[in-house]
Amino acid sequence: MTSYYYSRSLANVNKLADNTKAAARKLLDWSESNGIEVLIYETIRTKEQQAANVASGASQTMRSYHLVGQALDFVMAKGKTVDWGAYRSDKGKKFVAKAKSLGFEWGGDWSGFVDNPHLQFNFKGYGTDTFGKGASTSNSSKPSANANTNSLGLVDYMNLNKLDSSFANRKKLANQYGIKDYKGTATQNTTLLAKLKAGKPHTPASKNTYYTENPKKIKTLVQCDLYNSVDFTEKHKTGGTFPAG
Repeated sequence: MTSYYYSRSLANVNKLADNTKAAARKLLDWSESNGIEVLIYETIRTKEQQAANVASGASQTMRSYHLVGQALDFVMAKGKTVDWGAYRSDKGKKFVAKAKSLGFEWGGDWSGFVDNPHLQFNFKGYGTDTFGKGASTSNSSKPSANANTNSLGLVDYMNLNKLDSSFANRKKLANQYGIKDYKGTATQNTTLLAKLKAGKPHTPASKNTYYTENPKKIKTLVQCDLYNSVDFTEKHKTGGTFPAG
């Protein structure tokens, strides 16, 4: 016996782009086989719908994977009843884990703007999935090695370059690059992407320690931590701290 919302979920899944649809069909069929009831209530979205979501605060960007058929929104269900608080229930965790194994990224893993209903299929990057051409033989959710990196978003760029694209690592990198209070907003991601492409960040010092080779003479003091190669000249110094400035 199929779950109450199966037909509605399937109809929405069938609106998705080819490879995303194939992965979502596997996810939906798996959940049915394992007695995990869900409602996939939204998949593809128009620009007008997305603009309204951004205006209301329900979404944070017009670069939504829903616009290109690479995302779905779901809620756990039991019969006719949906449960918006069950994303981290035992069945909710199993459903999300299966989705991840099929290549989906879960919005519930995000920080700052947690989006529990959201699953997106990155495929080979934003907007790279097709319509009406069928799923590829290998529909893994990874950017293509030949992808134009100028058109990739932050997560896609990091995946392509084999970097940890988790929110925790992006927040760590943002801090290293001087991006304060990182929450994964579109503006912050664009800034971080540009900095990643530009090169390595300056590593801030933990201590402002300096040394001299020869006491009692004027020597060059090498700032080992704070400025990473900035030189200072001082007399009669053998160690200590240089004031911040």
